[in-house]
Amino acid sequence: MVTRNDIRPFKPVHPGSILREELRERGIKQKDFAQSIGMRPTHLNALLHGARRITPQLAIRLEKALDIPAQSWMNLQDNYILDTMRPALPVEGYEEKAQLNLAGVLSEPDSPATDQKGYDEGFTDGRNALLEEILDHLSRNGLSRTAALDLIGQK
Repeated sequence: MVTRNDIRPFKPVHPGSILREELRERGIKQKDFAQSIGMRPTHLNALLHGARRITPQLAIRLEKALDIPAQSWMNLQDNYILDTMRPALPVEGYEEKAQLNLAGVLSEPDSPATDQKGYDEGFTDGRNALLEEILDHLSRNGLSRTAALDLIGQK
């Protein structure tokens, strides 16, 4: 019998891997798809391998190209961020101060922060924008900004 203490969180699924499978199932080549949505092929490849995130602008482009609602892409991205914030510990061992693993964005200082055409921020601006998105998301879900900053170690 499995007890609650033995339950471990699943491995978070990056929305890029879902997009990669969708393109494969439809027989769409990455290079062609990147061109059709106005994205650099290298940026699309990074997204498909979990090194980039889905922005609201990109979600809208994906919706137009694939007929999958932009909100679905944003939900996948939000869930991925939240799942990566949860520690890989048993539920009983959950610590209040979880460390962030922001889908590789914080560990790749040379990567552009967004996929928007003509809008490549450097690492610092991208990191700050991502942290603001996370803080906003946590605030919308009932956590005060001060508590959210404390949670992600940015006080």
